[in-house]
Amino acid sequence: MVTTVNNTLNNLLLTTRPGNSIESLLKVGHILTADIKPLSNTQVQLTIGNQTLLATTKTPIQETGTVQVKVNQVTPELQLSIVKNPAPNSLNNLSQTVQSAYRQFVPLQSPISQVFQQINLLQSLPPSVQTSVQELMSLTSKNQLQPDGQWIKQKLIESGLFLESKLKQSKPGDMTSFKNDIKAQILQLQQQVSAIQQQNNSSSLTKLSTLLDQALSRITVQQVQLFENPNITPLEIPFERNKRIHNDSVEIRKHEQADKAKWEAYIDLTLPQGLLSVKLNLNNDNQLDCFVWGETEELKENVEQHMDLLKQLLQIEGVELNTIQLALNKPPKTDKSTKMALIDIKI
Repeated sequence: MVTTVNNTLNNLLLTTRPGNSIESLLKVGHILTADIKPLSNTQVQLTIGNQTLLATTKTPIQETGTVQVKVNQVTPELQLSIVKNPAPNSLNNLSQTVQSAYRQFVPLQSPISQVFQQINLLQSLPPSVQTSVQELMSLTSKNQLQPDGQWIKQKLIESGLFLESKLKQSKPGDMTSFKNDIKAQILQLQQQVSAIQQQNNSSSLTKLSTLLDQALSRITVQQVQLFENPNITPLEIPFERNKRIHNDSVEIRKHEQADKAKWEAYIDLTLPQGLLSVKLNLNNDNQLDCFVWGETEELKENVEQHMDLLKQLLQIEGVELNTIQLALNKPPKTDKSTKMALIDIKI
């Protein structure tokens, strides 16, 4: 007696022809290729090699032709299960969607700061559009601000990365959470520009529309990156300094080493004397290693003069300073393959 079970767990009772010894050749876990032929609603014929098995079932079998069967049991009766062809891998589909988004939006994107700078230089825009542009430009962070953790958190919320989530959670008619959202403001301005272009287009409006598309593409790419790897949070903050916009950056990384965690921070600041790069290593014992590099001799001398002050400030914050030194070369970044979490803040 042979019992076959399909993947919907409907039992099939199989009776082998007299003299067949196929059961003695099978082992539990084997997957075999068989030919299945329905004979009636309650009976099918399986052909495995040169052996033919007859099965009866309480429910009709939909499979015909070549199938894969798995041996679940050999004694006291042979029990098989029909192995269905796997459904399309949802992870593969997701990967294809992500790659499609990258192909669509990566070529169109431009850094937010660069887009803001170019928008601010546009001339001959309609008065109504100029007002909306100024509202968008007001989201640019000013030089006199002194950023802290709460400020960065708020900028992350307003970055546009979570606009769709805020829309889902918001109450009908409540627009307060979108007032300073960069993506929401860009979308509103884009709709306004599109409506005016249908009546009276101009080169300035065309340029503005292109720049807005570039900014939206940039934010979309960042959203896809965040979805693909939640441990990496891309953030760009348009930052105004002396009427120019710079892309300063802070990268915070966490590395797991055995049972201990190690934090690293990389800071690049564009100062009047040149580029300043800092690498900070903080271990699980709250001990800090600090490496500072200056692009110019003037900047290096300035850093050396303020080393003692930096030590005092770190001690006031309760940080145990292990090493602090002026690096000869720009501090290299640790291999990304060991990275556990990263916040990339573009200023």
